[in-house]
Amino acid sequence: MERLRRLDKSVTKPGTVAALIVGIIGSLVMGTGMSMCMAWGGNLFIPGIAVGIVGMIGIICAYPLYNAVTKRQRTKLAPEIIRLSNELMK
Repeated sequence: MERLRRLDKSVTKPGTVAALIVGIIGSLVMGTGMSMCMAWGGNLFIPGIAVGIVGMIGIICAYPLYNAVTKRQRTKLAPEIIRLSNELMK
């Protein structure tokens, strides 16, 4: 049973890590774009909007990335999980 729990955790962990990395980087990029628009002087308003949009795209992509990585891990580990479940049922 413990091995089954560890396998279940190992399915979601890579997706969580990848989504966190992409989400954090996206939010930092979006914050940089906001700073370019509001705090930094000069002609940085339009480039700041562009940088902010790139950051928003990164944030939006974090959840689909989590789903894709988790789905790939599930298909990779599904035979082992099913085998362990069948052993427990017997």
